[in-house]
Amino acid sequence: FRRKVGFLLLLLLLPLPPLKTILKRPTTHSTSLISKSLIKLSDDVLVMYHLKSRERGEEYIAVCEEEEGLEKLLLNRETTSLEDVNVLTDLRQLHKSVLLETCKVRFSKDTIHTWVDRSILLILNPFKPLPSTYTPSVMSTIKTSVLSSLHSSKNISKTTPPHVFSISTTAFYACLNTSKNQSILISGESGSGKTVSTSLCLDNLIYLSSPPALNASSLTSRIKSVTKVLESYGNCRTVRNDNSSRFGKLICLSYAEGTITRSKIETYLLEKIRVLGGREEERNFNVFYEWCEYNKRDAGGYRILQ
Repeated sequence: FRRKVGFLLLLLLLPLPPLKTILKRPTTHSTSLISKSLIKLSDDVLVMYHLKSRERGEEYIAVCEEEEGLEKLLLNRETTSLEDVNVLTDLRQLHKSVLLETCKVRFSKDTIHTWVDRSILLILNPFKPLPSTYTPSVMSTIKTSVLSSLHSSKNISKTTPPHVFSISTTAFYACLNTSKNQSILISGESGSGKTVSTSLCLDNLIYLSSPPALNASSLTSRIKSVTKVLESYGNCRTVRNDNSSRFGKLICLSYAEGTITRSKIETYLLEKIRVLGGREEERNFNVFYEWCEYNKRDAGGYRILQ
């Protein structure tokens, strides 16, 4: 039998629901102010306070209407440090400002992965190398953690650290244990790190092939080589990303009894209009500049070099 693990890259634009506010009385113990910021939502202006309890040393978020001051709170205090919140749905109040502040605090500590719930992972682009985050030892640790969760039937987000390897490892073992195809959807804005996350998922899925595929190294090399060709014809520099993918990509890996057997890549939604023209500060597809670099003697006065 053959099964597949595939993942799809798409840009999703989802509208945010309107904010509904419920007022609560403030806490009584003394606090100190860490930061304060204004939040504008539609016609309402709210104030977000990042506070710390002097008695307990705990940090929490309070949001209130500007004219009411801190006397009427919209949120209960959080009982744990925001840096330690691995699962966003564990927060007492799922207010937009609390979610953003939690991600901000974790990001400042180079903690770029956060669970939204048991099947959704939020990754923030650190815009710098984090070599210790994606090592083979991390793959092995997460593999052990996921297997332990599956054997104990526990919620994976409660027992497994938030990581891109956790998603791909869970999909791999779900594929083997249920004999059903699994999908990983990677979406985000331009420059958010979709291409890198895809590459990391591929590396981990091939690593998990058991017994280790004899051609795993060769297969990985071929997949990445094909990816480079696709990037030449489908990527370009934009105002937000120096190597932005202007097409969708579906990668399927086929397994037979836990061993990877083949790979298939499909592409679609190529932004063909870019060939004819675009914004002044953006470039055409990479392949044109690569061709001109290779044929400098014949490139002469081609406008594309500009």
